[in-house]
Amino acid sequence: MRLRTPASIVALCLAAVAGLAQYPFSERYDFEQPELTIVPEYVFARVQFETARGGWRPGWAHDYPRAEQNLLRILSEVTALHTEAAAHAVVSLASPEIMKYPVLYFSEPGTWAISPQEAANLRDYLSRGGFAIFDDFDGAWDWEVLEAGMAQVLPGQHFEVLDVEDPVYQSFFAIEDLAVITHPMGHGGPPMFLGIRDESGRLQVVANFNNDIGDYWEWSDQGWYPLDLSNEGYKLGVNYVIYAMTH
Repeated sequence: MRLRTPASIVALCLAAVAGLAQYPFSERYDFEQPELTIVPEYVFARVQFETARGGWRPGWAHDYPRAEQNLLRILSEVTALHTEAAAHAVVSLASPEIMKYPVLYFSEPGTWAISPQEAANLRDYLSRGGFAIFDDFDGAWDWEVLEAGMAQVLPGQHFEVLDVEDPVYQSFFAIEDLAVITHPMGHGGPPMFLGIRDESGRLQVVANFNNDIGDYWEWSDQGWYPLDLSNEGYKLGVNYVIYAMTH
């Protein structure tokens, strides 16, 4: 069911995430499954993948764990999904464990050095009805890396530009304008939202190009970014999850 309410509906939920703990570095990258207090219907799955770029932290882990904790809290507040802030996991793209999750979240796919095992596993996942979100990447180089990777996963299939009327952007919140949801740090060019469909027309993959929606989730309770844009970032996240759970 779509919810046609003002953007402020999500703002009302920001108070719910304001009390989430700040994580020191030593804890931010502890990828063990947190303790759950419920049996959740939905678990946020962040994908660990082979990376082409080194550094003090892997790109796939950016915004962990606050981004998923905050989005999960919003999902539990505004939808009927039975979940909680601790319902998140890190899963290797080469592992059969990805089949347990209806949605996979990829951060910084522009750093992806896809392996044959990862390509085969993701192809199997998508063919079974899975849904993948690619986020936090910008510029020609990052796009070429993702496009080349997906050519190995889904040979012969191509990204198409999505518009606001696509069912994924109307699946819960009625999003009015994708163009306003720009990169929080102003990186890259104009924001683009792209996808790949299966033969039935179901979206299998969405890509938030020239954008970083996870950053809006992570810092929504800190006042770093305009409230309206943080709200729009949450709307995207909620819509992606609801679309995946109902298609």
